[in-house]
Amino acid sequence: MHAEIIFLGAGGGRWATITQNRGTGGFRIHTEKTNLHIDPGPGALVRMADLKLIPYYTNAIFISHDHPDHYTDAEVMIEAMTYGMTKNIGYIISNISVLNGYEKYENAISKYHQSKSEIHILNPKESANIHDIELIATPTKHGDPKGIGCRVKTNKGDIGYTSDTELIEPLKDCFDGVRVLVANVVRKKNNKLKGHLCSNDLIDLLNSMKNKPELVVINHIGVKMTNPIKECEYIKDNTSVKIIPAKIGLKIELYDKRINISYLGKKTEE
Repeated sequence: MHAEIIFLGAGGGRWATITQNRGTGGFRIHTEKTNLHIDPGPGALVRMADLKLIPYYTNAIFISHDHPDHYTDAEVMIEAMTYGMTKNIGYIISNISVLNGYEKYENAISKYHQSKSEIHILNPKESANIHDIELIATPTKHGDPKGIGCRVKTNKGDIGYTSDTELIEPLKDCFDGVRVLVANVVRKKNNKLKGHLCSNDLIDLLNSMKNKPELVVINHIGVKMTNPIKECEYIKDNTSVKIIPAKIGLKIELYDKRINISYLGKKTEE
């Protein structure tokens, strides 16, 4: 059994969320025993319906931080996971802000919706074992001070997710050696935005890593990045790493010795 990643959106930030031009439904990681939804933002359920993915199969949900483009559809996904809140099933993994509230951030997931699943509140470096994967929290520097990314260990290699963060020193070790890195890159070139990565930040991150990923997917694309394909070419030219933009329906399959890239129904083997 291979591991796969399916994207339900590629956009991020307030304006990309409002326009929904690229979608903000997060992405999913599927293994033999795990169906994990990461950051189910606005439109997650609609995109799943469009792609004929069955939400009831979800058995774990990860929410990186307490901003609506990452959590808005989470409670509905929890209802799907728990069969309408009738079964005690599934895992909810997140930070303290999302699940309990922290400082100005109120809990985004109600206690009612937390009541049927196993809850894991993680700080950076802490982990949760879920079926046949291990999810390790990674640090971020973002508006939610308790925000986390993650490294997901599967039997076909590791998948990294930066979440929303500025470039910080620990990231190069947190994601060293992952096979696929999903990097939230909001802006092009060196057009920096507080709390986020731009293309030059990703270049610096990749070039600082001892073992670079086989594939990088830029995600959480902001409205000011008008040509993500061109931006990926720019990053590749400066890192020699294969890189593609996220897109609704992008499917990445991890096998022992290869990675396949397709777009649900238009399969292309790499």
